[in-house]
Amino acid sequence: MTGPQPGRRAGRPAKPLLNRELIADAALDLVTADGTDGLTMKSLAGRLGVSVSSLYNHIAGKADLLTSVQDAVMSRVDASAFDSVADGPDAADTLAEALRTWSRSYRQVFADYPSLVPLIATMPVSGAPAPRRMYDAVSAGLLAAGVPTAQVVPVIVAFESFLYGSAMDVHAPAGIFYSRPGEQDAPSFRAVVESFTAQVDAGEDAASTSASSTSASSTSASPNPYADQPFEWGLDALVARTLTLLD
Repeated sequence: MTGPQPGRRAGRPAKPLLNRELIADAALDLVTADGTDGLTMKSLAGRLGVSVSSLYNHIAGKADLLTSVQDAVMSRVDASAFDSVADGPDAADTLAEALRTWSRSYRQVFADYPSLVPLIATMPVSGAPAPRRMYDAVSAGLLAAGVPTAQVVPVIVAFESFLYGSAMDVHAPAGIFYSRPGEQDAPSFRAVVESFTAQVDAGEDAASTSASSTSASSTSASPNPYADQPFEWGLDALVARTLTLLD
């Protein structure tokens, strides 16, 4: 047996071989640190310690890079609960649970990457397998439960519109609705804000938010302590409306 040939290093390379998955993960790190404006082919190459030309061996350009990012982030959304949905006496219950599990996962993923919301919310799914797989799983579950075919897309869009906003709300300032001392032009709104925040601060809704946090990795430890209760309220409303569509 001969040893390594002269000029070649034995063992694995010092750096992982470049591939689309590694590039997408590095791009997500950049987006988290610097936002989407900081995501360029040059900055990405610098983060990976490679030349820009090396990236072009795996990524066609900025548009292709964004598609890879879309695929990477959407692959983190858990839609597996829809696999258990089937028409029958338990259809409403299993669909409701699937919608809740999916929604809480979706919200958490985009709470982790809030700067991606404006981008991903408007990107087509062509060329990105992960979002298409997710949408297919959700569609199959809704259809299996008895939601009419023509109503599936409106349901998905309604949920996503709510979930993107809810993910952003996780990072809203806790005092976003507070009035300054002396501002008396919106007395009704000021009263309801004070009532709501006092309720949350006192822990009066702890049972509902604690259950969601425990079962779904909710974001109750987020910068906005008032984000979870409205999210659960809105989720209840959307689930209830969806269940009215069942045959």
